[in-house]
Amino acid sequence: MARPVVEDNGDKRAGRAPPQEGIELDRRRFLRGLAGAAALAALPAPARAAVQALPAPQRARLAAELTTLAQTLRPGAAGALGYRPVVSGPGEAHTVRQELATAAVERAAARVSLLSFVHLTDQHITDVQSPTRVEFLDRYADGPCAPIPFSSAHRPQEAASARVTDAMLRRLRRIRRSPVTGAPFAAMVSTGDNTDNQQRNELELFLGLMDGGPVAPQSGDPTRYEGVQASGDTTYWHPDPRVADVYKTRYGFPSSPGFLERALAPFAAAGTGVPWYTCYGNHDGLAQGNVAGNAVFEAIGTSGAKVVGLPPGANPCQAFAPTAAGVVIPVTADPARRYVTRREWIAAHLESRSRPVGHGFTAVNVTTDTAYYAADVGALRFITLDTVNPGGRDGGSIGEAQLRWLERQLAAADAERRLVVLFSHHGPRSLDNPVQAPNPLDPAGSDLPRRQRDAVLARIAPYRCVIAWVSGHTHNNVVAPRQGFWDIGTAAHIDWPSQSRIIDVVDNRDGTLSLFATMVDHDDEPVASFARELCGNDPQDGFAKGTGGPADRNVELLLPHPFA
Repeated sequence: MARPVVEDNGDKRAGRAPPQEGIELDRRRFLRGLAGAAALAALPAPARAAVQALPAPQRARLAAELTTLAQTLRPGAAGALGYRPVVSGPGEAHTVRQELATAAVERAAARVSLLSFVHLTDQHITDVQSPTRVEFLDRYADGPCAPIPFSSAHRPQEAASARVTDAMLRRLRRIRRSPVTGAPFAAMVSTGDNTDNQQRNELELFLGLMDGGPVAPQSGDPTRYEGVQASGDTTYWHPDPRVADVYKTRYGFPSSPGFLERALAPFAAAGTGVPWYTCYGNHDGLAQGNVAGNAVFEAIGTSGAKVVGLPPGANPCQAFAPTAAGVVIPVTADPARRYVTRREWIAAHLESRSRPVGHGFTAVNVTTDTAYYAADVGALRFITLDTVNPGGRDGGSIGEAQLRWLERQLAAADAERRLVVLFSHHGPRSLDNPVQAPNPLDPAGSDLPRRQRDAVLARIAPYRCVIAWVSGHTHNNVVAPRQGFWDIGTAAHIDWPSQSRIIDVVDNRDGTLSLFATMVDHDDEPVASFARELCGNDPQDGFAKGTGGPADRNVELLLPHPFA
């Protein structure tokens, strides 16, 4: 039977979660414990083995102190030109959302943890010196050419993308456990746009950051920065105090001598420390996240010349022609900037040093050139989808062959009574790509016809097992009820507020589940922290985008247990 469709109507019945600690062990709690033991015995063997009883509350408290439950970050007082520092504020408790199920008062005393995992997304590990980046289009995105999809072609902070990811992983390694139940993290999942421009060197740097060990963010000349922030073009932010650029004179940005050198210097990455899985994003599979990579683009990308501005009098509203004579600076050619195909992208994950082998992908994915898979993680099944449209554009869609595969997976999970979390780069709100054209470089791998949101949701509706769909792409915190499951989107690393999210799946043993979602800010490493401040002050989005409302951040999401 299909589930009823629930509109995205926000949090209408938010409240504060009841206390979880200090409850006297009385006769009623003892009887609840007996009932819980019976419920555990009824679970399938794999799920029963993975269920963890509620650990000592002290473990959860120590973890919570390192999350936004204890402290949040926000913009401080603005300077004369509007630039604002990042300051700390009070913590934010979990908001209880009951659009899909009603919260029982005593659920905290009875609940057991089914799984705790971390959601990372939109890390955008960026080679900021690449000749195929189109930073010079960023300045036109807010004017008469606003429809062009390059409003994020230049970010002042993006040279520090590797440092931000490392600072996030260091914070998560310190937390280690659920701030709700104290259960250790079973996995981390990065839902795509792990890289920025489909390049091999970006992919290798991402894998190095996740695996841990020595990494070198620099490309081209290893001894110096060669990019737009040292070009002298005043439409880009220059850390050099000698350049009076627009960011400083109009928006009050500070100078920061040596920022680029510190951001791109080699360092030892912490790694995840736990098994991790991943998804394919549009920036992982398309040049600049919008166009299928091709031989012309690759020749430009590996060359020794970089366009930093359009020629005088050029019409920026016309399609970008990368061979047009514009303002060009010399850069060191680097063959590692070549584009990777989807098959190569998948194969690189099988060569990663950390757990599990392939990070969800298998040799079958390489052979079939498919970037979707299913993996059992503890009591749950993770089903990862490939939503990148190989025909182009940044929005997502899903091919018909993949949808038929998904239906088989969901039918099997229903039969096994196993809970499912869907992961993809594009969530339902961004499955809006109408392109039905094949990838000109690989027509056979285009999986046509492509389906958008409503068609995809209709195919999922008959199955009970799905409890959440976790995604990124939109670079903001958002949580919405769908047709019997929760749609959870998390902010990007590369933009404000540079956060990740801990997700805890909890069985309340009263016929309901709770999904606790808790936001995490990265460690206060100097380069990463300054990059976060630059994120917030980006004149195109900045502090105005990304955080969501209280009902999109720290939340407890109730829903019926489909197999209770």
